[in-house]
Amino acid sequence: MYTADCAGFHDRSTPKIAQVWPTSLAHDTLKDLFHADDQFLEFFKKNRAQIDRSFFFFLSDHGPRAESIGKTRLGRYEGLNPFLMVLIPSVYRDTPIHLQLRQKTYELMTNFDLHATITDILKIQPAAGYTDTSYRDLMPLSKGSSLLREWRGPRNCRTLPIPSQYCICQYKETNVSQETLTENLGWFFADQFNKHLFNHGLSDKCQMQSFNSTASGRKIKDGLSTLYDMVVYLVPSGEMLLFEAHIRSNSSGLTLSSGFTRLDRYGRQGDCLVGNTLRSLCHCKGTTVPPVL
Repeated sequence: MYTADCAGFHDRSTPKIAQVWPTSLAHDTLKDLFHADDQFLEFFKKNRAQIDRSFFFFLSDHGPRAESIGKTRLGRYEGLNPFLMVLIPSVYRDTPIHLQLRQKTYELMTNFDLHATITDILKIQPAAGYTDTSYRDLMPLSKGSSLLREWRGPRNCRTLPIPSQYCICQYKETNVSQETLTENLGWFFADQFNKHLFNHGLSDKCQMQSFNSTASGRKIKDGLSTLYDMVVYLVPSGEMLLFEAHIRSNSSGLTLSSGFTRLDRYGRQGDCLVGNTLRSLCHCKGTTVPPVL
């Protein structure tokens, strides 16, 4: 299998680290989420001996986003909650580091924690024979906390480096029902969106957008301010552009409290920015192709 060859499983003579990232395997449709299960099962069975000697991370970078799943609240949580499975060498299973790993199953973690775990495996644990589960601040090597060690303190979106648009903590929220308020927030959203494109030098390539309608709006009290989770449609792209962002309101007025997240497919609408991290935000000038090509 290509993955096994790429990871070097057939060469047992030297330690190695590898990353294989099949980006299009199940990206563009919900129908493909499980279509490779049999092939992965065959991979794990065929390479079990090698995997039993390895630290093995099986993950995605985000959950499903295609086919309008982002239009539902539960769908947005799914998109923000990527799959992760961690296997450790069989010799360390049912040991203290394995217990620590299992205890993290229902804990909130970040990509920094994944980085910290790999750093721990490569640079720190070898000296202790992979037996050290004590808490350790890994700065400056990593901003996260290793999955193989004890964690300290509460773990939520207020205590961890998680931007608000990626938070999956379900705080007590209420719907924004006042029409005037949703319109004011929607126009502020569009204004900040256009400023974001302009500040990144993209106003000559990307169409400027205006507020069309609100798909959903929810609010939560955060100290002396109110945080609004807004999902809006922008024009001139009509219902082809669906975005989410967080807006904070306090005595000083409105401020943008997050980046912008695209919730629907953009297809070839951003082809003028191939390779640019802001491609999903751009509806290129002169582009009329639908987003689902």
